[in-house]
Amino acid sequence: MISLLFWILTLAACAYAVASGGKDGLWAATLIVAASVLTIPAGQPGLAWGSVQVGIGIVDTALLAGLYALVLHSRRWWPIWMTGFHLLAVAAHLAASLTEGFLPKIYYAAATFSAVPVPVAMVIGIMLDRRAGVAPPAGVARHDGEIRYPPG
Repeated sequence: MISLLFWILTLAACAYAVASGGKDGLWAATLIVAASVLTIPAGQPGLAWGSVQVGIGIVDTALLAGLYALVLHSRRWWPIWMTGFHLLAVAAHLAASLTEGFLPKIYYAAATFSAVPVPVAMVIGIMLDRRAGVAPPAGVARHDGEIRYPPG
């Protein structure tokens, strides 16, 4: 049931990002869906969360790198929030790999926590941008490729 709710939230958030978030929304949605799909084969079901999930850690680190690249290329604030929330998951993998005798429930909770706030931050950020009528700053190429300069 939790997996179903995760996929509903993720796909709905990503669909909204693609429809309303411009190229940043498309980039973020692509990263999230790719990481979510790649996490399935990357997990090690026999190990559960009693051992470090190296495959999932690699996918999470790759997602963090992609989100960081988005932050560097975006003029929006919401990718920063997404990246910050997801950094918690990568930190959980790192902490589990450096700590002996970690509690599997805490590792699982910390590593999977970002699955909810990352897409929520994306949706809220895009909604706030749309409500504010945020457009690219003057002198910056717009989505149509035309460069607009401030009057005067």
